[in-house]
Amino acid sequence: MADDEIELSADDKGGAEKNKGGKPTAKIAIIAIAGVLILSGSVGATLYLTGDSAPVKTAEPEAAPQENRGQAEANAAKGKGDPIYYPFDPPITVSLDSDESRKYLQVSISVMSRKESVVDAVRKHRPAIRNNLNLLFSEFTYADVADRGGKEKLLEAARREIANTLEANGEDSEVEAVYFTSLVID
Repeated sequence: MADDEIELSADDKGGAEKNKGGKPTAKIAIIAIAGVLILSGSVGATLYLTGDSAPVKTAEPEAAPQENRGQAEANAAKGKGDPIYYPFDPPITVSLDSDESRKYLQVSISVMSRKESVVDAVRKHRPAIRNNLNLLFSEFTYADVADRGGKEKLLEAARREIANTLEANGEDSEVEAVYFTSLVID
């Protein structure tokens, strides 16, 4: 009987040692899932931070109001093409001087032209344009951009600055408009 007890306790120890390590397939699965998550996170972060997005061409909806159709026909008659929008990301953030305290302006903009060559030039000279827009926006004060008229002046100044930068680099500078896609003043 004493021998039986010894054998049972030896079997129990051996069984416990086998279970300590766990199943190797579970470990491999966890490592594989973690690797996929890390890889997809790094790819997503790279795409977000590089910001190389293609210009977005707008298409006229089939059931457009009569006014929009008339504008599209007028553009076609004048030789203008469809608008092409280029999102200028990431946002530009600058400090604004204010009587009360320091404020900041953060804007995301999209550039619109009807020529692909202009959009390509904006993409090509993006660092110079960002620099010039940072300098331009930092010249404005809180009072300058507090109302709608001031914001419209800011957009027009940005359009002229982008066109001037393209012109200075020997590029086609027919930027038709600049639009806010995000605007924060605090």
